[in-house]
Amino acid sequence: MNSSSNSQHRISFIPGEPVHDPERTLIFLITPTYTRPTQAADMTRLSQTLQLVPDIFWIVVEDAHNSSRSVEDLLRRTNVPYAHLLGPRPPTHLDKRSGRGVSNRLRAFEWLRENYSNTTQKGVIYFADDDNAYDVRIFEEMRSTRIVSMFPVGLISTLGLSTPIVSRKSGKIIGFHDPFIGRRKFAVDMAGFAVNLQFFLSQKKATMPYKVGYEEDYFLKSLGVQIWQLEPKAENCTQVLVWHTKTKPADQPKLSLMKKVTNYTETNLPDLYNNQLEQS
Repeated sequence: MNSSSNSQHRISFIPGEPVHDPERTLIFLITPTYTRPTQAADMTRLSQTLQLVPDIFWIVVEDAHNSSRSVEDLLRRTNVPYAHLLGPRPPTHLDKRSGRGVSNRLRAFEWLRENYSNTTQKGVIYFADDDNAYDVRIFEEMRSTRIVSMFPVGLISTLGLSTPIVSRKSGKIIGFHDPFIGRRKFAVDMAGFAVNLQFFLSQKKATMPYKVGYEEDYFLKSLGVQIWQLEPKAENCTQVLVWHTKTKPADQPKLSLMKKVTNYTETNLPDLYNNQLEQS
């Protein structure tokens, strides 16, 4: 049984097990991840942000058939409640049009339904990609979500942002300002909305498609939510508290280059390279 050293975190938890605390509104953060040279840096940055946020549950889903020891070690070090799951892409959806992250999120949906259906747990679901940047205030903004809340996301493509359009008169969301509108009813970024847990659980057919650019729209439509039900956050969508950042691709360390160093076996280099390659 663990509890965080941060006084804000008062949830006791067993690593990898669901938390049931009906008195608290938990934020269930769904993070898809996959093995790559920048994974350790991205996941470390996100994990240290989450250490500052009270009452969260981190659902990390790897696009893999076998779990990564480096991811498991990071989750244990982070010391927040978590579930470490596997959600590999099916062989029929390995092409670019299917994109990444859908199989991970679908596995997280299964886990939430398995563990929280027929409970009174209060909570909010949020898709927290591992390479985005988050102001911790966004988590408190979304915690009061009754059905679906929305907020701006910075650093999106050609516009530099993606946001709901909010009427000054009514304070309601009336449309969307996004680089890609297409045929989308809900033209939002994956990081730009949160969903009430019990509302999600009540929508048995809620799902997400393997279709790049339309994952958010199809998911929200599968919830049956209407635009008038959307709740603007972040001061009526006038503040950016989450950014769609992307870590620059990097090469893995190469053992062949290490071996060019004179007497490298008598130095720290073999251990350093091996540790880095285990995380890649």
